[in-house]
Amino acid sequence: MLIASFLSRLYFTISLLICAVSTAGAQNYFEVPAIEDTAQFKKGIARTAWLLTSAKQQNPVQVRILVYGQSISVQDWWKTVKEFVEKKFPLARITFINKAIGGFSAERLKLTVENDVISFYPDLVLFHDYGNEADYESIIRIIRSKTTAEIAVQTDHMALQNNEWHDRHNNGWITGICSKYKLALIDVRNIWKAYLKENKLEVKALLSDGVHLNAHGNYLMASIINQYFNFIDGAKATNLYVQTKTAGKDFVVKRNKLKMQVNGNRIDLVWKPHSGGTEKNLVYIDGKKPSAFGTCYYYTRPAFDTNSFFLKKIGQLLALKLTDKAKEEKWMMTVMWADSQRQQIGYSLTGSLTGPDGSGSSDSLFVSRSGKIIIEPAFWFRAKEFAAFPWLKPGDVLRWEVRSMCQDEALPEPSEPITVAQGLNNGKHQILLKGKGLKKLEAIKIYQPPLQ
Repeated sequence: MLIASFLSRLYFTISLLICAVSTAGAQNYFEVPAIEDTAQFKKGIARTAWLLTSAKQQNPVQVRILVYGQSISVQDWWKTVKEFVEKKFPLARITFINKAIGGFSAERLKLTVENDVISFYPDLVLFHDYGNEADYESIIRIIRSKTTAEIAVQTDHMALQNNEWHDRHNNGWITGICSKYKLALIDVRNIWKAYLKENKLEVKALLSDGVHLNAHGNYLMASIINQYFNFIDGAKATNLYVQTKTAGKDFVVKRNKLKMQVNGNRIDLVWKPHSGGTEKNLVYIDGKKPSAFGTCYYYTRPAFDTNSFFLKKIGQLLALKLTDKAKEEKWMMTVMWADSQRQQIGYSLTGSLTGPDGSGSSDSLFVSRSGKIIIEPAFWFRAKEFAAFPWLKPGDVLRWEVRSMCQDEALPEPSEPITVAQGLNNGKHQILLKGKGLKKLEAIKIYQPPLQ
């Protein structure tokens, strides 16, 4: 844990500021050793593999892939992997995004993971992070309890680190975590070692500093991960955590109503082909409109500029909690005072619909006057020792939006499933649908994360 903490501090500033070198270029690199054992990878991404390989011209299946972690995950290798996957599975409708945050080892990433991941609700997460193992496992548990996403864990590449600790961490602890939570394993580290040995290269030959990848390193990282994706042809259908209930077989619409017991935290409606229309169909979950559930909302990252990297200054807000009073709304936090010695700030909060909603300080629990927002002392970015980032100052303004992941009404939409509820508590719920358009309903998909 001490080693992980030291590495996190050592590379923090350069992690946040790093400008990754593109893997594209005229230089040719060595051939990457073949991966011999992909069994755990294939088993761990069985559903994603089925989605990618089952897509047809007339049925372009939607697949969501998320890259998550810290600075290594931000580097350009992921763009090469994205391009490879999109070309290999051209009939799938792939949404491939990156929400990794440079400098965010596990103790910080655990603050952002729930909001980041549940809002996107991926089918697959490509994950790599540093930091202590307890928080690392906490991130895994959050993803597995809040979504049905499969997780492909990348082991660490070779860097100028304490390699004895990293060997033990990767070959022992990470492989154990993959077995425990039924995750896919991408063995970057051992292939990296073989590549260095075969081509008589030193570790630093693939690095831009002590840990980050240069163009050669990006090439190797992308090549390793692409090999794994190249092995997922011919996957069989599997629905371990996503159930599909079919009209006529699993449910019947009577008098323009449908009532069903479900178990999970997300519900999608699938409409019959060519079933467009203007009939509004009302949705109720446990007797309430989906918009009444605070867990059906998420927030964009609090930022000075919502169109660029969100983290600019020390003292910023990293996370917050939404209550059942949450609504779609724009929010503004104004810094009233800042004390860099004590690493504290004072602020006021204003909502576009709520208006002035109270003031607080970063050292104490804050509950807004409306009861819509809760901010805990642990949710602030404290890193006084890193001089590369300035402190917040009075007058600075952070902005974010609260957005809904649910729908109270659903129109027939034949092109893709309609998510009517996402972010519910992972458990039993009763869904009630009302409307003339329900005769066009083909199926209902229910997503039940594997962990409670």
